[in-house]
Amino acid sequence: MRYQSSLLSPKFGFFKRKTSDNFHEKNSQTDSIQAVTDKELLEIIEKEKKLLERDLISDLEPTRRSVLECLDRLRTSADDLEEQELKVENPQFESLINNSKRILITSIKKESYIDSSEINDYENAVKFKNNLELLINRFGQVGDSHNRILNEFMRKQLNKLKNEFDNLSSLLKQVTKILSIKESEISKNIVCRDDLIMFKEKLTERKDKQDRLLELTDEGTTIDKNIESSKREYDDFHESEEFLNTTNTLEKINDRKKEIGRFERNLINMVSNLSRPITKFSYLASKETQGRLALIQNQPLEIFGDKSHYIQLFGELRKQVVDKSIQIKDPEKTIHQIDEIVNSLPSLSVELENLKEELIHLESSISSKNMRHMEDMKSKTEMYEKYRSENVSQIEETKNNIIELDSSIEILKKKIEENVLEITNINYSILRDQN
Repeated sequence: MRYQSSLLSPKFGFFKRKTSDNFHEKNSQTDSIQAVTDKELLEIIEKEKKLLERDLISDLEPTRRSVLECLDRLRTSADDLEEQELKVENPQFESLINNSKRILITSIKKESYIDSSEINDYENAVKFKNNLELLINRFGQVGDSHNRILNEFMRKQLNKLKNEFDNLSSLLKQVTKILSIKESEISKNIVCRDDLIMFKEKLTERKDKQDRLLELTDEGTTIDKNIESSKREYDDFHESEEFLNTTNTLEKINDRKKEIGRFERNLINMVSNLSRPITKFSYLASKETQGRLALIQNQPLEIFGDKSHYIQLFGELRKQVVDKSIQIKDPEKTIHQIDEIVNSLPSLSVELENLKEELIHLESSISSKNMRHMEDMKSKTEMYEKYRSENVSQIEETKNNIIELDSSIEILKKKIEENVLEITNINYSILRDQN
């Protein structure tokens, strides 16, 4: 038994693009240069595109109407097929055949609709071609799936449908051929139009950057004035009697703090000579005594907060050494060092107390208002200098951005002018607002 190889026309590739003649004649004007704005040039390109599209739409219209008529006939044929009763000799195939018939009819009714509105630009033309191609492919898929059964039991009913499918495939070739003739020229216009839009965006971005650079420059000038004013205020305060008195007092305070530091270091050195016997003594002492011994070694100035108790503690340490309860290498030297500390504690206490009282007096004599004013001036100057550093960085970054934009704008400008020359055969030069 012979079967038809396929219900639908085989798939096919697009025709190779033909070289089209210019859609209108133009005299070469490459020797002269016409200066235009980017807006004017965009209008020229849009006009060129519309002229090409007008010819394309005119060429496509008969084919578009033929496609719609063919689809109408397909739907009519599907309606007729739906009403026909198929005679099946073998009942066991009846359900299968009717199912294939139903799927075919449903597919034709569902897929045979395409946008019937008129084509008004290139994008619509491409959309029409793609929809037609998709529609034919869907018909082909249904035919491939049910090809054997449909051709075996519905051959007579399908001949009319197949003719319309062949007609649709032929119409798709016509649409593809018409598009191929114009699409190269239209695509050049679209690319040029998109480049002009990008060119405008880059010009706008550059203007924004330039405006920002002016703002940053003004900000920098204002910051410099604030820094100069702040430094002058600080210098004036430094020369004032208030500042000189404050500075003198601060120096004295610093001297007293240094003296207290030296005092503490000397006391630490004295106590450090007893570190070994103190350590051994702590092994035999209570936890409270161990804490006090650790305080002697780590914070010796605390001794003067409770002299009598610490003198007693040193006495216990001396007794342990004398009784040899603590075994050390040179007990006589250790006893001497303990006596030296204990005997010097009263005078050291007086000395430390005098230093602290003098320090308190000096600190209380400083005007807190002057100190705050001095700190405020210092903080304000540091703040302005930080702002200036940030401002300089932002100016440098913005300048670099403008340089990069200028470079990309010039490259794009040259590309657009070359493409427009190819499209219009006229040498245009894009005017730029020099900011």
